[in-house]
Amino acid sequence: MPFQTSISYLDISWANHKWDEWRNGQALESLLPAGVARSFEEWIRAEKDETMFPLKASGKRLNLIKTIVYEEDAQTFIVITSFPSGYRITPVSQKDDLLKPTNGDTSYSEPLVSLGRAKFEEPSHFALERKRQFGSNSPAVTSLECKLLLERTDWSKTTLGPREKWSPVIETMLEVILRSSTQDALWLGPDFQMLYNDNYAHIVDHPLMWGRTAKAREAWGPVWEGVSHLIDDCLTLGEPCYREDDLLLYRRGPKGFWVEKYHTWSFIPLFNEDGKPLGLFNPTRETTASVLARRRQESLRDLSEQLLTARNTAEFYNGIVEVLENNPKDVPFMMCYSVEEGVETGQVKLHLESSLGVPENHQAAPSDLTLPLIADRFSRSTFGFKANQLSSPTLSAISALSSGTGRIQYSYDKTSWPIAKAISTRQAVVVEDCTELIKGFPLRQWEALPDSAIIVPISSETSVDIPQSVVIIGLNLATPLDPVYEDWIHVLRAHLTTSLGSIKAAEAEQHRQDEKDKMERAKTIWFQGAAHDLRSPLTLVAGPLDDVLRTKLSTDQRAGLSLAQRNLARVQRLVNSLLDFTRIEAGKLSGRFLPVDLGTFVRDLASIFRPAVERRGIQYTIEIEPHEGMVFVDPTLLETVVTNLISNALKYTESGAISAKLNYNTSYADIAIIDTGIGIPQAELTSVTDRFHRATTSLSRGTEGTGIGLALAKEIIRLHGGDLLITSRTAEETGGSHGSSFVARIPLVERQVIDNQLGAVEFGEYGKAVLDDAMHWALPSDNRSDSAYSEIDQSISSRADAFLFDRNDVLLLVDDNTDMRHYVKNIFSPYCKVIEATNGKDALEKAIKNPPNLILSDLMMPVMNGQQLLMAIRSNPSTRMVPMVLLSAATDDEVRLAAFVEGAEDFMLKPFKPKELLARVHLHMQIGKNRAHMEMLYAQRQQELAVILDYCPSGIVRADADGHIVYGNDTYRAYTGIPHDVDLNDWADYVSEDRRSHLLGAWNEVVHGNERETTRTWKWLNGTAVSGTFIRLDMIDSSLSGVLGCLSDITYQEEQLVEAERRRLEAEESKHQQELLVDLTSHEIRTPVSAILQCSSLVRENLTALQGQLRSIGSEGFQATPELLAEIDEDLEALDNDTCVPPSQEHAASVPLKEDTPVWMFIAIKDTGPGLGPAEQVNLFQRFSQGNKMVHTKYGGSGLGLFICKRISELLGGRIELESQLGVGSARTGQAQKSITDSMSSLTLTTSASTLAPSPSPAPSNSSDLHFLIVEDNIINQTVLKRQIVKAGFTCDVANHGQEALDLLNEVYSGNAQSRRPSYDVVLMDLEMPVMDGLTAVKRIRGKEESGVYSRQLVIALTGNARQGQIDQAMAAGMDEVVIKPYKLPELIAKVKGKIGTNAKVA
Repeated sequence: MPFQTSISYLDISWANHKWDEWRNGQALESLLPAGVARSFEEWIRAEKDETMFPLKASGKRLNLIKTIVYEEDAQTFIVITSFPSGYRITPVSQKDDLLKPTNGDTSYSEPLVSLGRAKFEEPSHFALERKRQFGSNSPAVTSLECKLLLERTDWSKTTLGPREKWSPVIETMLEVILRSSTQDALWLGPDFQMLYNDNYAHIVDHPLMWGRTAKAREAWGPVWEGVSHLIDDCLTLGEPCYREDDLLLYRRGPKGFWVEKYHTWSFIPLFNEDGKPLGLFNPTRETTASVLARRRQESLRDLSEQLLTARNTAEFYNGIVEVLENNPKDVPFMMCYSVEEGVETGQVKLHLESSLGVPENHQAAPSDLTLPLIADRFSRSTFGFKANQLSSPTLSAISALSSGTGRIQYSYDKTSWPIAKAISTRQAVVVEDCTELIKGFPLRQWEALPDSAIIVPISSETSVDIPQSVVIIGLNLATPLDPVYEDWIHVLRAHLTTSLGSIKAAEAEQHRQDEKDKMERAKTIWFQGAAHDLRSPLTLVAGPLDDVLRTKLSTDQRAGLSLAQRNLARVQRLVNSLLDFTRIEAGKLSGRFLPVDLGTFVRDLASIFRPAVERRGIQYTIEIEPHEGMVFVDPTLLETVVTNLISNALKYTESGAISAKLNYNTSYADIAIIDTGIGIPQAELTSVTDRFHRATTSLSRGTEGTGIGLALAKEIIRLHGGDLLITSRTAEETGGSHGSSFVARIPLVERQVIDNQLGAVEFGEYGKAVLDDAMHWALPSDNRSDSAYSEIDQSISSRADAFLFDRNDVLLLVDDNTDMRHYVKNIFSPYCKVIEATNGKDALEKAIKNPPNLILSDLMMPVMNGQQLLMAIRSNPSTRMVPMVLLSAATDDEVRLAAFVEGAEDFMLKPFKPKELLARVHLHMQIGKNRAHMEMLYAQRQQELAVILDYCPSGIVRADADGHIVYGNDTYRAYTGIPHDVDLNDWADYVSEDRRSHLLGAWNEVVHGNERETTRTWKWLNGTAVSGTFIRLDMIDSSLSGVLGCLSDITYQEEQLVEAERRRLEAEESKHQQELLVDLTSHEIRTPVSAILQCSSLVRENLTALQGQLRSIGSEGFQATPELLAEIDEDLEALDNDTCVPPSQEHAASVPLKEDTPVWMFIAIKDTGPGLGPAEQVNLFQRFSQGNKMVHTKYGGSGLGLFICKRISELLGGRIELESQLGVGSARTGQAQKSITDSMSSLTLTTSASTLAPSPSPAPSNSSDLHFLIVEDNIINQTVLKRQIVKAGFTCDVANHGQEALDLLNEVYSGNAQSRRPSYDVVLMDLEMPVMDGLTAVKRIRGKEESGVYSRQLVIALTGNARQGQIDQAMAAGMDEVVIKPYKLPELIAKVKGKIGTNAKVA
């Protein structure tokens, strides 16, 4: 339940069915009395964890255990578990259930602190003072401190009696224990009533046991039976009793089992002044943690010591059981399984290696298992904060909540072990209920079998590999799985993981060594068989060859056969060495020991090699220590040892000295061969005498050898009972001196000589054969290019016609073996020029100086081997194209692969066929020459292309398939403005910002899109405008990739386009201004003309009427009627107009002008009007603007006159200026610049006579069925048209602009019937008006019609602009008809009636 502050607000988030049965559907607050409810509330609010609350309600008693869980989001939960207080543990031997309710106990006593509906009258610690009554608003007691209980308890109701009658000894001891920081208690009276301090309250059922007898079963349970006799002895004898780390089973866990508790305690008797016993002083200290830690630490220590001696996995698993068998409390049972991957993917096989506390063949411990694993077993599982622990109401409520490390998962499967889950997640898994699984297991500790177990994978928690083992351990029944217990299991896991890994590694190493020994034995057996099989064919080859050499031969024939004989002897020596070695290893070779003068033997044998040593320019010394007596050795075998040691020194020494020494000691003689050769690395000294081993220094120098000489020498010396001692140093290790020392130590012992071993022994045969071979070894300075063969084999030269060799072709032959070099040269000499080199360094110098057409090199050579030469050749620009063929006796595929990786054209094994070698070299030489030629042509084309690109006027750019620019010429950089030290891939930073994002998207489309060719134009930040065409090369040829782009500078074209656009806009603007001028001029001319015509028509009508009246006058004479006078006044007013007074004097000037001479004409107009202020002057020349707001009211006008004048002046190339002062007047000056002819032609005004003729007025009509609305800003036109319409018998209203017209129409369609105007049959609307023009007004009208505000309204436009564009614009705006000024009134009225009739038919 979430942590709250009042019981009425307790929110029970989850409860099991047992709790629901207990409360029987009632609310928690209704079950508890008021006092118990307050106690329960305080217990909930207390922040102490794992405390118990004895609850008695509804006739049932429960012990509640509280555990507080603090979540990461600050949310706090309280987990409460319970068990009936009347349950006890029965012995395991009984067959009934372990938990049984008891019927009572003679030592039972009622608690002084009642937490239920108890019937006894003893007051609780909440109401111990009868004088104090807690009201509804009184704060509850918030403490269960023992001192407070001592003061508030009414002791008069107890057997101890009133407190004031207690002995001073008791009061003193109470003061002591209440102030003590340890766990102390007083057991007083004959019933041993317990009074204790707050620390002691943690180990008893507080406050239930406060003041109660210690004999009560709720106090110490079965512990009382074990200490009662000690108490009797203590009180009887008066001597204290002491126990250390004593196991006390006085508290039960949530499942009813005793909890393992350890205390160090004592009983001290208390007596009053009279010596009467008062009780016991019981100081105690809980030592559970230290006892458990010590016990578990001892198990880990013993386990580490045991596993250190384990040599294999069997001893490992047995050692675990042997150690943990001594800790039955923490490990009641255990099973150890080894884990291997199964045959099928996603499965593992388990085998039971050892077990503890498990019956044999039990169903819970099968010997073999095959389990499937989850698919995503390689991903680390993630678990929320204690998410796997809150789902359990039992173990997880107590143990899991107290751990919280997140390193353990839980399983609630009661039928099988979750081994697959532990293996898949690499995390320990707790089985919460394993009682069904372990039925039948023997009981090793406590009163029952464990009810939970843990599966521990033996692997690192961070590992993604399958664990090598899994251990199932039963958990301690009497100890919860708290963090300490959990940490111990993890430490145990770490110990087992480390030990098992070490043992597995040792087993793997032993297995590798066994396999190596097995392979060595197999090689020995094979070589033994091969040696025997080789001896027969070698004998058949050696015999005929020797016979041929005894015949008469040419020089070349004898040289070739002698070469074959020497190499045949080398093979025979190798075969003999192999046979000797295998015989020694098999124990079949026993030495023929004879007494020998060892000094003479060594001197004579060493002297044999003097010619070969001195031939190489090496100092050679032989030092023999004098010695009397003979040494028992096998002369033949010892000759092999000394010969191998001297030949070995000769092979690896190029300069310096070689010494052969013989020294004697009391028990042995030392034959030492010391040289100043290349030496052996210290790391290889122990393995240099292994079979077929060759030092890395010898391999790098290419020195010939089999790797068996030193191994055979060592075995022969051991056959003599001695040893081979080797010391060596290399120049790399010492930084200077180098060399080796081989000492054959021969023991000076007497041996029995068998008679059949006596006989003549041919001395030096083996040494002479090795010497003969050594005489043909290449010298360090042997760079001879001449051949030992002076004649060319005719059979080879006869094949020259079959190849395409050129006599000028150069073949560089590299080999340190002189015989091999001469043999190969003899093959190629008929076809090309052969240059010889003795090592890689020599060959490299010659190749760089004069590159050959092909290099034919041996792989193993001194100074620089063939592979190093290959790398050097390929890294040098002058020789990297030279083909190279390697020769080697090495059959290792890795060596061949490495050669091909480094760039070798071919790799041939020795022995080779001369014809095949000739063919391969010929092929690669021809390919090499063609390739060199193609490379030359390619380089030329590349140079030509580079020149073309550098001088190309267009920008060229090349990108790879990923859009990474790899090339751009100088022109491209000039276009883009990218400096030479800036990466071309930063091109986007140099594109103008308005095109950057667009161009980046276009570039991605070019690189990754499907377009073969794309063209874009853009501008760089430096102002250069370019047009770029980009081509996807893979769209042209699938073998190509990337993008090729070409950029052209279009800055001039852009400027031309901009200039052309500017001119076009100026022309359009000029045309627009001319049209505007025509429109305004037409409007301004037609409007007054229309007024004149309408006025003249009106005057004509009036005069006609006057004429008729005058004719009808009789004899009485003329008498004017009032109506006539009014009409005449109106006519005069309509005809009245402003007059312009010309100047009183005229000035004329005559100036002789040439044709097309520019003429400036100045026109000045001055008036004495009111003048204009600065604000009025600013807007004076704007359209529909007048200087003063009263001008239009008083004089009329459209505000277009001065605007038109200004535009005409500007079109004529002049200007108009204004000078005015408010209250003084204005002067306008016009200035134009045109030729006289142009000015006259542009100011000519033409019109037809019919337009200016007055139109007849319609006949007066008596009908007033039409109601007009005239919208006109010109007062004269407005007045004249109104009079004409009224004269014609119609009615009308007037408006000065579009807004007034809308206001009138709004009144027509308003909802107020009293203020509503009559509807208009037609609206006659001018187009050019201030405030709101006609086009805007008609759009507003049509909009209101669409929205249903207005009915359909007939609107006819009246305009002086006769241009068709203006008429179309008016019709598009919503006009029903357009009438051009000047118009004839009868035609206008007829058109109105026609439109009204048409609309009526449509409706």
